[in-house]
Amino acid sequence: MRSARLLLVLAALLLPGTSTAAGQANPPDELGPGEAPSSDAGAASISGAHDTRLHLGVAYEHLSNGYGPWRSASLGLHASGRDGGALYAAVQETTRFMQRDYEVMAGAQHRLSSRLMAVVEAETSPSHHVSATWGVLGRLELDAGNGWGVHASLRHRRYTAATADLSSMTLERYLGRYRAAYTLYVSRLDGGGVSASHRVHGDLYYGRLSSSVGVGVSVGEELENVQPIGVLETQVRAAAVVGRQWLTPTWFVMYDALLHEQGALYTRRRLSLSLGHRF
Repeated sequence: MRSARLLLVLAALLLPGTSTAAGQANPPDELGPGEAPSSDAGAASISGAHDTRLHLGVAYEHLSNGYGPWRSASLGLHASGRDGGALYAAVQETTRFMQRDYEVMAGAQHRLSSRLMAVVEAETSPSHHVSATWGVLGRLELDAGNGWGVHASLRHRRYTAATADLSSMTLERYLGRYRAAYTLYVSRLDGGGVSASHRVHGDLYYGRLSSSVGVGVSVGEELENVQPIGVLETQVRAAAVVGRQWLTPTWFVMYDALLHEQGALYTRRRLSLSLGHRF
């Protein structure tokens, strides 16, 4: 059982944060290399509008090699101001490898200047069978002008049997209705080495309410601390399609489909659907 939990530590680190469930607009740099970024990314900060969004989502993931499916359900609330600031919170129930966890998170987004945004986030799981006992995130977002942007983030998570860090740097470019981004991830498991992964992602925005569809591809390496063997390095390949579709000026759906190959451990196929309402 101890070895199985250690095997899951980095996998849990690389799962999407529950702030996505809050409709918070997670940019892809804070997620793992094999995860689908939120199709709501940047929506609040781009529009600069004052609104409140309630968001309900479910996800199902099929794993190969005899592992049971992963399931999750989440409920979140996100409130943004006209100055680009925001507050958000979410609760999530997940089932992974026959272990059920409950997670709570909260975060804040604050504009430091006309071109610089700061984000802080905290999370905890009272059950923490697979999820982190607690975690924190810090991120800076720079508008470099002429459609260019740079994001830098660091996420730290403490698990029952290990500690993990995931840092990332994203370079993005908006050009009309299109967005292109490259993200470098560097992950470290305590007692182990350092591994690097890469993601390229593109989005198309359409419609009067900024509906979107995007495609991302990831490759690289990840570290897993598996006792008694020690630290294992696995090759990762992933591809994802994400989207956000506004149904009315106040109702929208978000979706993603992901194919994630975690070396020889397993291949994960994910489908998710979320319904949101803007007040």
